This record gives sequence, C-alpha cells and structure tokens, in this order.
Amino acid sequence: MKKSIKFATIQKTLLGCVLFLSCLLVTAYFFRDNIFQNIQDPGQPFQTYTPPAAPNYSNMDAWLAQPDLGDDPYTHTAKGDVFVVVPSVYRGGAHWNLPSDDLKRKSKLQRIVRPNYVSPYGQAGRLFAPYYRQASLYAYMTSREDAIQAQDFAYQDVKRAFQSFLENSPPERPIVLVGHNQGASHVQRLLVDFFQGELKNRLAVAYVIDYPLPLEAFESSLSALKLCETETDTGCVVAFGTFTPKDRVIADRYTNRLLVHDGTAYKAIAGRNIACMNPLVWQSHEDYVPRRLHKGGVAAEGLEPDIDPAPLTKQVGAQCQNGLLLVDKPRSRSLRRPIQVGAKFRTLPSNLFYEDLKQNAVTRVNMLLESGTLPKRTGKLDNFDVIDVIESPVSPVQDVENSKN
Repeated sequence: MKKSIKFATIQKTLLGCVLFLSCLLVTAYFFRDNIFQNIQDPGQPFQTYTPPAAPNYSNMDAWLAQPDLGDDPYTHTAKGDVFVVVPSVYRGGAHWNLPSDDLKRKSKLQRIVRPNYVSPYGQAGRLFAPYYRQASLYAYMTSREDAIQAQDFAYQDVKRAFQSFLENSPPERPIVLVGHNQGASHVQRLLVDFFQGELKNRLAVAYVIDYPLPLEAFESSLSALKLCETETDTGCVVAFGTFTPKDRVIADRYTNRLLVHDGTAYKAIAGRNIACMNPLVWQSHEDYVPRRLHKGGVAAEGLEPDIDPAPLTKQVGAQCQNGLLLVDKPRSRSLRRPIQVGAKFRTLPSNLFYEDLKQNAVTRVNMLLESGTLPKRTGKLDNFDVIDVIESPVSPVQDVENSKN
C-alpha cells in the first residue's frame, strides 16, 4: 500500500514537472522575439561605450571588395563603379557596433554576404564594398537614443568609405549605389549627402533593398532624385522590401517601427507611404507578376569572387502592396528563411532576386553611358610630332653690339 502511494506521488511530481516545462516552452515560444531581443542588449549606454577602432580606408584590408587601384580603370571589362553597403551580420550582446577585428563576422561577410549581396553587381562595375562598424541588430530592434547613436556611428564609417571611393572613381564612369538591409538605411543618407548636386548625373541607379524608403523623401531630402519607373531609367532610385505571407512580425516593423533618416534626424517610419518597385518587371504598379518572369535567386556560400553561381529561376511571383513586396513561398528550400532562433530578423543567406538585379544593373549602366551625359575621357597623347630644339647661345660681343643699335 505504501509503495502504491509513493509511486502515485512520483507520478504526480513528474506530471507537474512536465506541465511546468510545457508551460515554460509555450511561454518561451510566444515571447521568443522579446527574449531574442533582450539577449542582444549590450547592457550599457552608448555614451559610456568604448567603440571599436576605426577602419582605415586607405588600406585594402578595410574593404570586403575593392579593385586593384594600381590598374587603369578603363582596362576593366565592367564599365561602371559600384559601391555596396553590406547588410547586418552582427546581432549584438557585447557591443553596440561590430568590432573591426571580429574575425567570425568578417568570415561570414566573406563566405555568405559577398557572394550573395556584392557579387551580383560585378558585371556592372568595379566592386567597392567597405567593412564598417555596422550597428548591431539590436540597434534596429529598439528606438532608444543609444540605438540611434549606434546607427549614426555606423553611417560615419560608410560616409568615409564613400569619400575614399569617389577619390578612386573617375568622373567618366557611372556609379551604381547598393544597400541591402542595414546597408540600405546608410545608402539613403549617402543619397542625401552626396547626390543632391552634380554627382547625381553620374548615378546609374541606387538600389535601396529591404529597408523602408518613405515616398515623401522625394519632396524634401531627396528632391533632386526620383524613383525609377522603368527597367532602363537612370539617375533614379529602386526600392523594395520583400516579405512572404508568414512575415507579419517583420512586415509590421518595416512599415511602422524602423527608423529612417530625413536628412536631419532619425524618425520612425510610423505608417508613412513606402516606395516599392517590383523587380520582376521594374515597375511600381500593384499587379501580381507571375513566377515565370523571375530571372533567378541564388544561395551561395564560400565561392571565389570570379565564380558566378547558377541562379534558380522561376521561384516566386511578386506583387507590391501597401509599400511591401509580397512574394510567394520560394520553390527551393535554399531560398527560404532558415529555421533558427531569431531567424526572422537575420539577414538571409541567399539573394532572392540575384539575377534580376545583376542584369538590371548592367542595363542601367549601359543606358547612362549611351545617353552621352557623362564627360568623355581625354584621349592619350600617343601621336604627336616631336620638335628638336637646337641650342643657340648668344656671345657677349653680340650682346654689346645689339645694345648699341
């Protein structure tokens, strides 16, 4: 009898533990985003934070991608120059901004980000992609003043890198400006700071991808530019943020909570109208475009810079709707969001519109060159006559006689 009572007690205890663990797991599941966010908090104010050492953009090791600056740029097969601001790879935790000597993240940038987010533009121009002290993912999950300072801190690196880029980019070459994710936020500021004057004439296109760009900016801080309307327009901006039907949480962040810079300060997007262009047809209408027009996505890892991955074609249809680019679930699992903690907030290890962007960038560079608006390069002085100068010294006697006359 006592054994039965003892066994029943053990059963109740075990059942209670199972129920407790089940409740804990259910709670963790429903609050997983908050848990993920809190883990990334650096735990100190930005004002007292000691930032990582700054990259020196005169050195090759400060660049994820940079051409050989000793070569004549006009011998390069690509006709433009491309400046790419890479997406987020650093979640946070220990720092507000990614340390310059973080080898783990540098490896991720080289293995995953470069082949997926930098290489697509290599046929349009010489590639320049700086390492920068990017703001942590946590800095984009909160509106704290510390987060704003971390974002601005990252932009100052990007700005210095772009100034270095301009020093090595001749005025006869078109510029393609690219930003994915966090990089797109910084590209918006570059457009305000550098492309409201004469430099806009060199802009083939700016791609602002997966970060909200308010339409009202083209009436204020970006008034010298316009949104692209066709696949061949130049001197314009392409913008879109991609979401599947299951991406409701990050879609809400995109349309309401993320911070955008208006030329003066960072402010929440807060439901403002957002630019969206469908990269399957390069138009801004809200009609659904079928997957048969999808040129191809890529999930590349560890490829050498000179190797082009094979695109996976006809993976998704797409439709702009209320400022969001809504896409079908990709047929290939490699192009879907991985199943991992915080996956919805991380940069995808793939580029769904790799081939579409690749071909479009080349088209726009060629269109700008053919327009004749850029200055022509001065031809080399190879063929000219050489005149020999024979020295004819004047003697002192001749000088005296000349003075008498």
